[in-house]
Amino acid sequence: MTERESDPRPVIRCSGTADFLAALPYLTGFTATDSLFVICFIGARSGPAVRIDLPRSDDPGDALAILDLMSELAHDLSAMHEHPVAVAVVIVSNASFDMTGPPPWQRLARRIERRLRRDGVEIRELCLLAADGWLSFLDPRPPLAGRPLSEIAESPVIRGPLRQIEAPVELQRLGEIPTADPARAAALARALEHHPPSDFPGSERVPPLRSESGSTSDSYFAWISEAAESTRDLCADGPLSSDAAARLVRNSAHSDRWLIIALGLLTRPEFPLELAAELPIGRFTGVPVELEIDLPPLTDEPAAGLRTEYRANTSAGRERTRVAASDWSVFRILDGACPEFTEHGRLRGVLARLRETMSETPEPLRPGMLALSAWLWWLQGNQSVARRQAHEALAIDAGHELAAMVHRLTTKPLYRRLTATRSTSLGGARQTQSRRAAPR
Repeated sequence: MTERESDPRPVIRCSGTADFLAALPYLTGFTATDSLFVICFIGARSGPAVRIDLPRSDDPGDALAILDLMSELAHDLSAMHEHPVAVAVVIVSNASFDMTGPPPWQRLARRIERRLRRDGVEIRELCLLAADGWLSFLDPRPPLAGRPLSEIAESPVIRGPLRQIEAPVELQRLGEIPTADPARAAALARALEHHPPSDFPGSERVPPLRSESGSTSDSYFAWISEAAESTRDLCADGPLSSDAAARLVRNSAHSDRWLIIALGLLTRPEFPLELAAELPIGRFTGVPVELEIDLPPLTDEPAAGLRTEYRANTSAGRERTRVAASDWSVFRILDGACPEFTEHGRLRGVLARLRETMSETPEPLRPGMLALSAWLWWLQGNQSVARRQAHEALAIDAGHELAAMVHRLTTKPLYRRLTATRSTSLGGARQTQSRRAAPR
């Protein structure tokens, strides 16, 4: 079969800007306001969808990092594919049209147009979705009051290929912890009684109450295997059993075991055990969450004030986790390995199972899982949800080392070098992701 024949997801064909705006939430996976969306096109087919916070104002200085990011993204993709990449830019704002003045964010739109044309980037679309209408800035005679939103709601795209697809949720609702099923929550509470916290040397804030039984090597590989079991549970189909959920709660509360789960999700559940067998015994015991050298100057804002999300799921099977054998920390391992991760498609099920388990877990025991979930949201490209969940973990336990580390790790947007992927897209596009590209 050809790729088109084997891919059941719909092909979205747009005949104009209204159709494109109707399809946008399905391309990005969510809706958001006060945002700037950039959809890249490789030929006639769509590529990655990137969301960026709108700047504070129309002032040139506030927009500089955004202009740099868009230009760099387009050129990175062009170099990767050896083919010019075009972009469609959508400004989404709560502002309204004013018949006596220019459309909202027109100055920003013109700066984007000038910068991209100067840099040789083709602009496929440049439009505004406001609170009371929309328009294309490429239209030579746009109406002063904008075009009616009903043109988007009544688009043939909505009535056609997207009619049976669940509507995307607002960005603010992504990653929300649902209300727990009482029976499952009670079953988890009982299971937790049979899974006490880990208590071997190196345990995070849990003193060693007794010595591990058996030889050092036996106990070492035993706990790594137990942590890897949580990775297998997260990667399996369907909800976790109460026993698996209890094991995950305890393992994610321990920094060493948390690291084993993270490495298993980056690669394969068995990989950390294989790596441990090649390294000196005990190399994964007592790994510091962060070293002093890892800590940047104190700041609570992303670089250049930008927070981004992108949509680019891949199915590549590369396994290129690169870690140093000395002076490592959880932060340093993830900071080095995450840019190489490409298999974003399989994270959806992992996040769903993790989200359901968190809903059933007593709040004081959630920070480790919230840190894991925040890291996974960042890994698949959604920085806003990652930062929100890291804050939630720190609100429960302000001194939680893993949550603080993830909060710091997710400060910068993560752009990865990705291979081609299948996804719901305009023209049946494969989506791709650029090399890591931070605002200058």
